Amino acid sequence: MRGGWEALEALALTPESRAALAQAKLYDQSMSEYPGFLASRRNYDVAQGIDTDGRHRSGVLESSWRAGGASSAELAALAAFAQNPALQIVEASAVEEFGRDHEAPADAIIHFAGEDPQLGPLLRYTVVKRKSSPG
Repeated sequence: MRGGWEALEALALTPESRAALAQAKLYDQSMSEYPGFLASRRNYDVAQGIDTDGRHRSGVLESSWRAGGASSAELAALAAFAQNPALQIVEASAVEEFGRDHEAPADAIIHFAGEDPQLGPLLRYTVVKRKSSPG
């Protein structure tokens, strides 16, 4: 999405997504303790689920702060934004499916479909859905 945290917070989100956003934002704000820190790419893996006692759990598992580097989904989203300045939101997914009998959607960008010598049958692709406005 174009914009920063405020743009994301303005979206109509599920309570689970809003909690994940708040946790990622708090994690991100912790970098203010390191003046001069620069990362061209910052993203967060947030896991959510139910523990063995039936309680909802949510938290940031890890962050990825670095200069450069991106997943195929991020690259596809950046390309879509570059091609259309009016575009506000891009939904993209990088998918890895292991085993046989997997098929990529018709609109997928296929990166690998075959036998990996160490992992066996593998299908890797990117799927992009575009929206022109939030919501």
